[in-house]
Amino acid sequence: MRKRGFFYLLVTLIFIFLSVFILHRTDLSDNVLLSKSIQIILILFLIRISIGCTLYIKTQYERRKYSYKIIMNLGLLIFINVNILRQINLLAQNWNVFSIIDIYNNTLRSFSYFTMLTLPCIVILSIYSIITNIVLIRKEGFHPEKLLGILLGFFALFGLLGSQTLYYVITRLLFRTDKQFIKYTIDICINASLSYLYTLVIATLYCNIKAGNHIPSYDKDFIIILGSKINEDGSLTPLLKGRVDKAIEFANDQYKSTKKKLIYVPSGGKGRDEVVAEAEAIQNYLLEKGIQKDQIIIEDQSTSTVENMRFSRDKIHSVNDHGNVVFATTNYHVFRSGVIACDQGIDCEGIGSKTKWYFYTNALIREFVANLVQEKKSHITLLFMINLSLIVLIAIGRYYHLISIIK
Repeated sequence: MRKRGFFYLLVTLIFIFLSVFILHRTDLSDNVLLSKSIQIILILFLIRISIGCTLYIKTQYERRKYSYKIIMNLGLLIFINVNILRQINLLAQNWNVFSIIDIYNNTLRSFSYFTMLTLPCIVILSIYSIITNIVLIRKEGFHPEKLLGILLGFFALFGLLGSQTLYYVITRLLFRTDKQFIKYTIDICINASLSYLYTLVIATLYCNIKAGNHIPSYDKDFIIILGSKINEDGSLTPLLKGRVDKAIEFANDQYKSTKKKLIYVPSGGKGRDEVVAEAEAIQNYLLEKGIQKDQIIIEDQSTSTVENMRFSRDKIHSVNDHGNVVFATTNYHVFRSGVIACDQGIDCEGIGSKTKWYFYTNALIREFVANLVQEKKSHITLLFMINLSLIVLIAIGRYYHLISIIK
């Protein structure tokens, strides 16, 4: 981590040196040349932020592999890197006629550009979300939470139309003299907010796929198996069986690699409509698979993922305070379970079993909503600061006639 700190300090010093060197070699009386220099410095500044953001994400990941802050910073990194490419492209295309006004407008319009660039991906994800949730309801039965993907899919599809309608209605109600200025401000702020949400969607998708496909190191002492609903006869559903099979697979791979055995910690209480506790059902399945009973510690009181982790932690600590832990769940559930585990003081890694294709999108949406709810204060604060900054920049641009559309 110290090496990263020194490296980023070195990057910052190089950025300062290059910025001073560029300005020193620039004829300040030549507006086009000055504008080019400022644009190059802006690109260098964005590259510096991108490097810093990358280093921060790596540091966060080493400290805590599962964190919604990683998603937020990854979203910022995606936006910055796309903007770097755009700024380089604009500079190359307008090399001979670049001006301060171009820089100002291009900076403000970066959100609009990002929205339009990512819109096709969001549309595809939205349509896919609607289709998969309809299939989910048809195959698995109706439940109110299964409507979430359909509703959010339609919301995303009509988000642009709705935002433009809002934009039109509000501007029609405003004073005619300020119409251009207000229209421009609303347009920029809407696109900034959409860009923020789009980056979160993309970052959430990436983090969940990475977490679900992660293979932990073979040095574990305990494996927590997160329970879920069981069949009426006490047998495991295909989803839960997949989790247990994944745990057994990991334990076998670890034993082959290091000759180190794992202790299984099935976790899950008894629901109102369940004949036995989920942990007991998992234990029965493990015994059928040839796992010795002295390799199993059941936790049969939990009713949620939070309690799964907390009660399993207590069970593990009663045996070994310093044991290495891994948990097994379904692939779409690994990241959020990891966040909960970290919140409960468990330093662990997760493995994910595969699930039916129509489950994944619905689960991804739940993860995205969970992120928004978990970090709602941070999201609201960031959105407020972003839009406030843009309003101030637009006001300054209007005063100094830097925004070309304002007449």
